[in-house]
Amino acid sequence: MSIEKVRVSSEVKDLDDIKLLEYLCKIDSDETYKEFVNRFYDDVLEQCKIKCKSRNIDSHIGKQIAHEVFERVRKYKSFDKSKLNTKNPRNAIIGWLYRIIIRLFYDYHNSQKKEEVPVNSYFDDLAAEAESIDVENLAFKRDLSIIILRKLNKKEKEVVLTDLEHKRGQKYLPDDITESLANRLGVKKPTIRKIRERAINKIKLALDEIKQS
Repeated sequence: MSIEKVRVSSEVKDLDDIKLLEYLCKIDSDETYKEFVNRFYDDVLEQCKIKCKSRNIDSHIGKQIAHEVFERVRKYKSFDKSKLNTKNPRNAIIGWLYRIIIRLFYDYHNSQKKEEVPVNSYFDDLAAEAESIDVENLAFKRDLSIIILRKLNKKEKEVVLTDLEHKRGQKYLPDDITESLANRLGVKKPTIRKIRERAINKIKLALDEIKQS
């Protein structure tokens, strides 16, 4: 799916980027919409291609999402000039569009989770180990979880809980989820793997201690 670039009047073409987007959000004009697409489609598509490559997604999904970005801009008209750094209007708008791209990829990821075939993750291994413990009721499971989580520091706990929320049905966290997690923890993306490894070792050790008690 793609968006065809077309000619527009000189009046619309002479609008600066900010005024063009403001006009698009204020008045539903086909001509203004087409001009906005003409100016920003290549940038949006390039960002979508980068996201597809980093997440090993077919490029046609990126083209589809690029199309949906502009449809969403036109439909929801949520642009707010006051929230942008207008020293470089074009870059500010591209940054605003990038946030829409991120949300659409997140939506795509959630839609795919329902269709994915589950694969073994380290949580499956931990669950298998836990099965050998005589767990008689949910209260015991709850207490067991509390004991294990107390072994983890704040960052380790955040990584584990994020994995539990998003890492079902696939082996790796989506790139945008990892990026968001790294930003929340104030670390670089490769550090997430090290934090996860420490958390796994602590969880396994806690399970061993419980078995031997």
